[in-house]
Amino acid sequence: MNCMYSQKEIKNAIIKSFIEKDPKYFIPFLLSENVLVDYWNKTKFYEVLKSEMLKLEMKDGFKEIKFEKQDWGYYDDYTQLNIYDNYHLNPRFSILFKDEDEKLYLEFNPF
Repeated sequence: MNCMYSQKEIKNAIIKSFIEKDPKYFIPFLLSENVLVDYWNKTKFYEVLKSEMLKLEMKDGFKEIKFEKQDWGYYDDYTQLNIYDNYHLNPRFSILFKDEDEKLYLEFNPF
């Protein structure tokens, strides 16, 4: 039986996965019924997430992890999770979230 996690639990799980650099922690949340991905399937989405997470080099550690509202065209109704380190000005990783009717859509930033 597939369970459902709250949107907050899912968002917290992806943050914890990045902090601990453990993509496997996010698997049960990704498989939740209320999570949808804009990718071929959840397995491919996870493979890309895992690859990006494991190759991510955080110079001098995490500076900030924050959600920021997007305001550029198609993505106006998305919130972007940005992960910053203590060295670079731009985010080291970003993922888009869209909350809609108990569902949470996950998407990678196209840029």
